[in-house]
Amino acid sequence: MKRFVHKGFTMIEIIIVIVLIGIIGSLAASMLFQGADIYVSETNRQSFVSEARSSFWKVMREAQGQASAVDFTDSDQMSLVLKNGKGDPIEYLTESPGDFKRRFNNGSYYELSNFLSDSESNGFTYLDNTYSSIIPSQSNGKLSANEAGNIHLIKLKLAFSKNEDNLSLSSYVYPHNFRFGKNMSYHNYSND
Repeated sequence: MKRFVHKGFTMIEIIIVIVLIGIIGSLAASMLFQGADIYVSETNRQSFVSEARSSFWKVMREAQGQASAVDFTDSDQMSLVLKNGKGDPIEYLTESPGDFKRRFNNGSYYELSNFLSDSESNGFTYLDNTYSSIIPSQSNGKLSANEAGNIHLIKLKLAFSKNEDNLSLSSYVYPHNFRFGKNMSYHNYSND
């Protein structure tokens, strides 16, 4: 008598394989979702750091290019008023809650960053040639032309915060043209 041997899987073996594939698939899917969440959070963090650094370097670069200390007239701890090469005013303003803005030629403000931390930012500090802080004497808190003329160095301290990420940027800015001293009357020329 011949005996037939059936080759194949039993129903229990098939169910065990399906359950194992389901478990492995759910683990793989959760790892992929976790990786995607990490990628998105790191991308957001890099965007935050890039925005903060870009706005800080912009104000630092323009402060370094000032031709005269008198260009800082009407500046205070919360705002820095500069002039570009054509003499047009540029104002940087730290506002609460958390806005850091720029205005060109007395136009409208546009936002450089809205992550400025009010509690950690000191804004703008102006120092004379003895490295003492210049305290504005005007009633509106702005620097007078005489006080601005004594500026030798500027200290920038801006802190940015988004969610649990904090970035504090601080630097002393020595405008390049200040190293030669104050302008004399024969440095001024006109196009007449």
